[in-house]
Amino acid sequence: MQHKDKSIILSQIIIKICYAGLLACCILAPRLVLGYSREIDDETVILPLLITLYACVPPAVCALVCLDILLNNIRKNNPFIMQNVIMLRVISYCCFAVGAIFIYFSILRPFAFAIVFAAGFFGVILRVVKNCFRQAVEIREENDFTV
Repeated sequence: MQHKDKSIILSQIIIKICYAGLLACCILAPRLVLGYSREIDDETVILPLLITLYACVPPAVCALVCLDILLNNIRKNNPFIMQNVIMLRVISYCCFAVGAIFIYFSILRPFAFAIVFAAGFFGVILRVVKNCFRQAVEIREENDFTV
């Protein structure tokens, strides 16, 4: 039991670090993109890359908030509740949104298609996990009504 709590606390700390990292990336994105464009000697990549990166911020923040809620529910010993199923669904939608946003940039830079594929793959994995959680919630609710 104590090991589980340590794992959840560590995960929550990592999520807080991700919040800070996301904020830092938002602040430093123009500088990083300028450095990247100078490195490859291509000024035409600056604006599309900035648009892509900043467009990914809302789904990233939404996913982090949902992960935080999910971990709080698990910490309270409520893993199989409908709210967790909803959080997993929203996180999967966030993954699909990031993939869709990066399609725009992958037209200019084909290497970005790897991000499209990875985001879509994670979205599918989360959908499968969500379906497992949904079935577990249904089984738990049936057992709660059984006398």
